[in-house]
Amino acid sequence: MKFPTGSVLILGVLVCTAASPARALPESEATAGRLVARRYAEAVVGVKGSMFMNFTIGLQTLPPTERKFDVGGTVIEASGLTMTSLSSLDPRAVFESMRSQMKTGIEPIELGKAEYKNLRLRLADGAEIPAKIVWKDADHDLVLLMPTGATASNRTFIFVDLNQAAPSASVLGDYYQLSRTGEEFQRALMVRPSTVMGIIERPRRLFLVSTDIFPDGLGCPVFDPEGRVLGISLHYMEKGLPKDAVLVPASDLATIIAQASPN
Repeated sequence: MKFPTGSVLILGVLVCTAASPARALPESEATAGRLVARRYAEAVVGVKGSMFMNFTIGLQTLPPTERKFDVGGTVIEASGLTMTSLSSLDPRAVFESMRSQMKTGIEPIELGKAEYKNLRLRLADGAEIPAKIVWKDADHDLVLLMPTGATASNRTFIFVDLNQAAPSASVLGDYYQLSRTGEEFQRALMVRPSTVMGIIERPRRLFLVSTDIFPDGLGCPVFDPEGRVLGISLHYMEKGLPKDAVLVPASDLATIIAQASPN
């Protein structure tokens, strides 16, 4: 699923992508986008850390391999509970699918237990606080992290309430995705006009939206003009492998997380 790129609203300034010319939004749409950004800017955070993987070839265990990540996430509870894309943190599923194609003579390759270190949430003001993984769901490409330490326990976080979701998606309707730029652009908040281009009903309901082509949008929310969350952008998982990005309905995510009971 490849979608055409669209205009990007960065801190109130319209810029064009390489694939399409810039367009000025009607004032009513631009105003709605600014209000959504103002309300939920602090709920869009970064998830940073390192993952260490151990490989074994035959009887030989190789030194741990470090993989650093810095991805977007969405705070979904006042406690700071944060959701993001599991496959953005953990490439194990991709490795497992490729392992059978790797040629190392007669020695099999095995992947040991992954270890996460220096996990932290990067807040809108630039502060970084430690966090821990409390729940993972590889089938839905979900991982939940909880901030830890005194800073987190004394703080009430701005969050996106998945239980207050947009009632339905409208094909070709106007929506807004919030995300943040990379470190090179000082983690600026971005508001992208987004359009629902299609709705998948089976095996489960998913939305195809125009902004999901942007990698920084993974783990980030999409809202309707009234500020109700439509969903979170995650990878569609097929036979354990991350495929294209889709928008998972907020109400479905709320049900999944309620059943998970992270602790």
